[in-house]
Amino acid sequence: MIARNPSMRAIPIAMSFLAISVVWPQIIHPASHVGVDWSDFVRGAIFGLAIGIVLITAIHRRRAPDSTGTSPDSLP
Repeated sequence: MIARNPSMRAIPIAMSFLAISVVWPQIIHPASHVGVDWSDFVRGAIFGLAIGIVLITAIHRRRAPDSTGTSPDSLP
């Protein structure tokens, strides 16, 4: 099932990005206060990437046809 559906492969990737962004402050310690802003920027970008992947996957799965071959948007 996972091999056939590319949207299902995106969820573990998004969760990996989410885990990286959560542990980012414990792994990356800026040497000075100058690097703190860049570290926060990268962490926020990784959070945004994870959220974006999840939202795109949810939209894709919502519009994909189900097992009967009908799309949820085409139902009356």
